[in-house]
Formats: sequence, C-alpha cells, structure tokens
Amino acid sequence: MKLVRVIRFGAVVFLLGSLPESMAGQQTEVASSQLSSPHAQFSSGALLEVAHRYWDKNYLINFGAAGSDDASPSHPVVTLYDRDGRLQREAVVWFKNATRVSISDVAVGKKGELVVAGGAMDQSGVIANFITLIGDDGRVSKTVRTTPFLPHRVCVAENGNVWAYGSDRSEQGERVETSLMLREYDFEKGQVKALLAKSELNPWGWTLSEGRYPEEFYLRCAGSKVGLYNGASSEWIEYDKSAQKLKIAKVAPLPPPSDVRIRGFALTESGQVFASMHYRTRNPVMSGLFKLEFGNDGVGHWMVVKGTFQPFRDGIGVGQLLGTDGTELIYTRGPEATTAYWSKIAK
Repeated sequence: MKLVRVIRFGAVVFLLGSLPESMAGQQTEVASSQLSSPHAQFSSGALLEVAHRYWDKNYLINFGAAGSDDASPSHPVVTLYDRDGRLQREAVVWFKNATRVSISDVAVGKKGELVVAGGAMDQSGVIANFITLIGDDGRVSKTVRTTPFLPHRVCVAENGNVWAYGSDRSEQGERVETSLMLREYDFEKGQVKALLAKSELNPWGWTLSEGRYPEEFYLRCAGSKVGLYNGASSEWIEYDKSAQKLKIAKVAPLPPPSDVRIRGFALTESGQVFASMHYRTRNPVMSGLFKLEFGNDGVGHWMVVKGTFQPFRDGIGVGQLLGTDGTELIYTRGPEATTAYWSKIAK
C-alpha cells in the first residue's frame, strides 16, 4: 500500500480499496423515537462560516475554515454561540515559539470550559501534540502534552477530564498500530487511563485514523458514558465510567460514502445515539435523522426517525444534526442551513 502523509501533524494514513459489497445495503426500518415540532430556534450566518460546527453542552462550537484547520497567533480559531445565536466566547490557540498550530477537535466542559486538541510545530521543526484548556481571557490556560499520542477527537466528561480518540506516532510520523486508541486525561495529572486496542476491533476499518471523510468518526461524552462511532468499521464503542466497562458492538454497515454520508451525531444523557445522514445518489437528494437501535443479536441498526427523511432541497426534515441539549436534539434543515432548530425526543 502507498503511504500518504497528511497536513495534520504526525498523521499517516493508508489508501484503501473499494468497500465490500455488503456495505451497499440500505436501512429502511422506522425508529422507536420521533421528534416533536420545533419549539426553539436561532438564525445566524455563523452556521456557514466554518469547516466544523456542532453543539456541545449549551454552546454551538465553530472552528476551522474550509481547506485548513490552522490556528493564528492573533485571531480566534474557535468561537462559541449560545442558544440565542449570540457570540459568547472566542479563543486564540497559540504557543510561545510556535511556527504553526493545527486544530484537530474542540469540546466544551460542563461549566463552559473550552478544550482544544491539536499539534504545534516549533522553530526547529519539532512537533508536539496537545490538549489545552482555554482560560476566561480566550487564550491558552493549561495544557497537557500528549506526544506521542495524536488526539483526533475529544470530549469532556462530567468530572472535567478529557477523553480523546487517536493513536501513538513514531518518530517518523507513522501510526503505531499497537497503541491504545482511547485515552483519558486530567489537566493536573496527565494521562490517567488508556483503553481500546486495535486487536479488539475490525482492523481494516481503523486503518484510516479519521475515516474516509471528516464526519465518519465521532467521540461524545454524555452522562456516565463515553461513546465512539466508526462508520468505516461499522462499530460502536461505549465506555461506562461508573461501571468501568468497555463495550464493543457491531453495527449494520451503511452504504458507501459515495451514496450516503453522516452529517452529524449525538449521544444523549440517557444513552440514545442519533445521526443525520445525507443520501447523495437519491433523486432528489434526501436527508434525515436516524437512531441507532440494537436487536436481540446485539447488532446495531440505523433506523430512520419518522417524518425526518425528506428531500434535502425542500428545507424540511433534518439536514444536519448539530447535537443534543438535554432531552432535545438540535439540527438544521436544507442547503442554506443558517437556522438551528430544537425538537424534543419522544416515543
């Protein structure tokens, strides 16, 4: 296989061949939950200004720009908006003696703390990977250096600790295949837990560290659980912090990314898992909300939530799931996507 070195510091990925034909199936069953009519919303051009956006613990996170996740020493790279669409916080993520800083993911803590993961290069070309806490002044406050671990995704647990999905990198920047991929960090103690060996998983689906497209991997913290979904390997990983138990479950494969792409993801405090999906090859193009439900055999299936699967162009149904707010889901509709809607999850 041919190695390709990508822009994110230390990351090395492999080119994969075509997906197996078993991935071409399509899920049509109806989920056990449904959405109420929207009862709250806000409109903002900020929803269109960034490469990455999602809702986390009372805030809409925006970061990155199309084609680049590089930070600036003087301009905010992350912005937070409240449920009324008002700008609440901006963050400048930069380090002394850095020549370049790249952001891989952003998360919000229970009290509104802002956590940013990424990599920084110094003047001699040395790369350090990090998870940093942003202070009230919008600048770096506390930092955990995670090198050689490269964090791709992060979320913040109720106790303030940060969970990260990623992998170790060798001095040559190549992925260490035997490294544990799920880590817990404390800003005072550093790394406190490491879980999830590749040998426990569907190996080919984890070759691409971040999936075949940016929205194929998701890591979320909610209640006592940490959830990681890999759309390429068709697996749901769930760690129950209170029981200290790791669960790895198979999920029925989705059609290939050329046909269907995940646009958003949410793990609720009650443990329900939802995703918005975009059916690109339908005529017209369709989008909707799906819920992950498990059968008696323990295999998960993505079930469409009634009334949400609609033509994308019409601005109805669910276009992109931004996240969860208690017992509600937050989402956009249609291609313009400048308005976010709140709907309750109902049986």
